[in-house]
Amino acid sequence: MKDKLRALLFLVLISLSVALLSCSQVAEEPADEAIEAVAVEVQKPAPGDMVLIPAGEFTMGTNERKPGRPALEVPEHKVDLPAYHMDVYEVTHGQWIKFLTEGDYAPEGNWRQFYSIGKEDYPLSNVTWDDAKAYCEWAGKRLPTEAEWEKAARGSEGYKYPWGDQWDYTKTNCNEKGYFNTIEVGEIETDKSPYGVHDMMGNIHEWTADKFRPYPRSPARGDSAFTSGYIASRGGSYAMKGGSMTLYTRSAWLPKSQYGIGFRCAKDAEQETPQGEGQQ
Repeated sequence: MKDKLRALLFLVLISLSVALLSCSQVAEEPADEAIEAVAVEVQKPAPGDMVLIPAGEFTMGTNERKPGRPALEVPEHKVDLPAYHMDVYEVTHGQWIKFLTEGDYAPEGNWRQFYSIGKEDYPLSNVTWDDAKAYCEWAGKRLPTEAEWEKAARGSEGYKYPWGDQWDYTKTNCNEKGYFNTIEVGEIETDKSPYGVHDMMGNIHEWTADKFRPYPRSPARGDSAFTSGYIASRGGSYAMKGGSMTLYTRSAWLPKSQYGIGFRCAKDAEQETPQGEGQQ
């Protein structure tokens, strides 16, 4: 009799274990399915995509003066801008080739020096100011002003670098990084401004829309750089020492210069989607 009771108790325990295991599996399966449903692949922006830079005031320039260098970025001052759009990336070889194929434009710059098959998503460079403006017009956009470029780069916090105020050569394609050449746009994720604009500290130096002019109340307003017909340019590049500059550092070139210079486009917030660019 005792043996029968022990056998019956054993069977009951086995049944309970199986039932509990089944319930546990049923409870876990929906959770796994929910996790899979939530997992969405993050899409990388495509060349030509733009981000909205909101309207408002930002701090441009600096009050810091470097010994032995003209105070071209001085003084720090407030600039109020309307909303505008900025290209996420610098204009690429692929975009440029599409422009030349579909348009009727003879470029001035030796852009082929940096291009080879397979580098369609690398930034275009070695183009003149007129080259850059011609592309922007075809794309239904324009070159950014100096102020627009700096605001998009520094964000609302007015950072010195896209990632913050501490220099780190590993976070951008500058000379110290050691690539010594251009890389695909957006390849270094950390070189991204708070607004989501990539490669503003490294990769390729960029044209702006503005003639080089002193800031209001600039102590360097008598500098010959402001009276020599230069065009303002911004950003670092693979060839520049990033540790010697910031996002408010100003540069300038004559309009027909090339010297590895590229560009990105901007447009007013109320403008419609560009025709040439949007059909890529």
